[in-house]
Amino acid sequence: MAAHDDGDEREREAREPAGEPLEEGDDSLIQSLLDRGYEQLDGFVSWLEESLKVDTRTAQQDCFNAEALMDYLANQSRKSPLDMNEFDLRWFMFNYYIRRAMADAQTEERLPDSLQRFVEYLRVRHAYEVPDWFYDVIDDRAYYIARRQAYGVLNNDDEREWETGFRAWSRELEEDLDSRVLWLPREMGEGMAWGDTMGWREATLQDEANQVWQEERQERLQEGLDYESVRERVESAYLTWLDTPQSRLDDRTPREVIFFERQEQIDEAGQG
Repeated sequence: MAAHDDGDEREREAREPAGEPLEEGDDSLIQSLLDRGYEQLDGFVSWLEESLKVDTRTAQQDCFNAEALMDYLANQSRKSPLDMNEFDLRWFMFNYYIRRAMADAQTEERLPDSLQRFVEYLRVRHAYEVPDWFYDVIDDRAYYIARRQAYGVLNNDDEREWETGFRAWSRELEEDLDSRVLWLPREMGEGMAWGDTMGWREATLQDEANQVWQEERQERLQEGLDYESVRERVESAYLTWLDTPQSRLDDRTPREVIFFERQEQIDEAGQG
């Protein structure tokens, strides 16, 4: 896949929150996750070569892909592969990795196989209980290949055409995730919606809202509910979370924290 440096820069400006640096303590948590992850990667390579007898090139490709997942989870979600949920894996595999990996074609095409072997290693050597949804995601190889190809042919010479194509490419996955009740709604109720750009408090709370959404969804699916029933329960829990005071927020609700942060930004912009 060819690198899209200019396109990636436009994408970051359009899609990623322009927040402040992470809160103190996050750096140490990320480093701890990465240190643990690198130990797992060392064990993974040894397991590939000694137990599966794979060749060195395949082991290198598998390690690259497993490390990409580990880095993504640590830096974006503050978690290890042992704690990932279905949203984490689908977003990584069908969006993030395709945009960011910049590996050779063979390595990128091997991603589903690499992740399956990595998770099998975690099962065998780290007692990881592989959830059923993992295999559903990995088995969707045709969708992964199609999305990789579609991203690769976006027109990088025309900025407006690239942005139009990228929005359509992104929207396709968002709709797929939404059909599975995996997509956090943009709407927050009370006439509010998550911002296109966010301060660090709003960005942090959006990450937490997504975690609440994913945990509630998994619990409801385990009860045997269908997607529509799950959606009703999850949306209710999501709105309740937004309007429930938290002691760590000085007894304010997430919605109130977001509202006041936005007001501070407006005030600062007016003073500037």
